[in-house]
Formats: sequence, C-alpha cells, structure tokens
Amino acid sequence: MNTSAKREQYRSIRFDYYHAGRLLHMVGNFHGAGIMLGYAIETIMKASLVEVLSEDQQRKIKNLLYSHDIEKIFAECKRHNIFTRVQVSNEFLEHINNHFQRYPSQISSALLNADMQNKSISNSIDWINYYDDFIVQLDYHLFNVTADVANSIIYLAILTLETNTSRDILRENAFALLKFKEYSELILQNMPKHEGISKQINNNLKNGMIFYWNTNSQQAISEQEIVRKSQNYLASGFRIPKWINSNGKRELLVP
Repeated sequence: MNTSAKREQYRSIRFDYYHAGRLLHMVGNFHGAGIMLGYAIETIMKASLVEVLSEDQQRKIKNLLYSHDIEKIFAECKRHNIFTRVQVSNEFLEHINNHFQRYPSQISSALLNADMQNKSISNSIDWINYYDDFIVQLDYHLFNVTADVANSIIYLAILTLETNTSRDILRENAFALLKFKEYSELILQNMPKHEGISKQINNNLKNGMIFYWNTNSQQAISEQEIVRKSQNYLASGFRIPKWINSNGKRELLVP
C-alpha cells in the first residue's frame, strides 16, 4: 500500500510524461510524443497494479512490471478487475504500442508487422484527443481505486491552474475539462490552510472550464462544443488506417 506522499512523487512523473507528450504531439513530433505518452499510460497502469497487488503477487508478475507492452499490461490490469470500465479499442492499444518503440530494431519490427497486415503506422495532430480520452479515463479510475487525490494528474492540473504546465495539459483537452467541475469540488473540500494559496486556487477556479480551453486565444467555445469534440475522439472508436487496393492502386483508408 502506498502513502499519499509516495503517490504524489510518482504522480509528478506521470504528470511530466503527459505534459511533454502533449506538447510534442501538438507540434507534430509523433515519435517523441509516442514515447512520452506511452510512458504516461504505462506508469498509470503499473501504479494501479501496485495499489491492488500484494508484494508476493507483484513478484509473480515481475517481468510484466518491467515490460513496456501496453496491450499486455492493460490485459493484466483487467485480469485483476482494474480499469474494467475503461473504454478503449484494441486497435488504439496497438497504435500506442506501435508509437512506443524506442529503438531502431523495434521500430523496424513494428513497421514490418504492420505492413504484413496492410496496416499503416501513421498519425495525426488531432489524434492527441484519443490519447487524452484514454489517459483521463485511466487517471480517473486510478483515483477511484484509492479515493486519494494524490493519485490524479488531472486533479493536480486543475489544482495548479496558474502554471503553464497545467494549462498545457488542459489546453483544448475536452476530456480533462469535462472533469473540471467534479475536481473543482474536490479541491474546494481539500483546500490548503495557507491563505494566499487558497485565494489563488479560488481565483483560478472562478475562471471556469471554458477559460482554460485555450488561455492564449480569444476564440470563444461553448461547453456543448467541447462535449461534441469529446464524442468525436473516443478511444473506444479508434481504428488503425489500412491499405486497400482500389482500381489497381494501393490507397490508404483512414476510418
């Protein structure tokens, strides 16, 4: 069983992975983004396993705890009744793994395997939204496993809205912002005693969800538009683009 202090320590690592991954993805550095986002997902899953497994059980799956295979780690979580309500397609798990390859030999193997199945290891800046959905779901369920806010990176982002890192995580992040009200209420229930800090937090929260959609832009957006965007990028609906033969030509079919 972890203490809140230890949970906060590991949360900060996941927070940094997610922050770096989002920034890299949004500027089109998909290789670097895939690694950072992959680590964010891997560490959330492993944190959940550590929360529910005894030390003896952890020793029995030691090799898996050293693995970076997202599909296998997620399957192990489900086997222990973790993330049973998380909605994600098998193809998105495969997509994460494909972009979580760190060495040339691994990348070559992933490319060859995809080609044999007429699949494309491609990416799009907009696909950060699929990652956002999956990570916000995982983060929320990890928080619910322990009922400890020290486990949630989204809670931390909303707690520290005055920082650029938190604003980067929330920027155009429909899935995290749709948790804004729920986490704000938790923050208000757990306010720090320091008057200056609590005043800063209150002022941040009063700006509301819409303000943090993009603090660098004056473009207006409604909550309904944020909801619509979230519905268009559900991790459960992700499909890998596939190569097809059309009129004698090989064309990429993007779902």
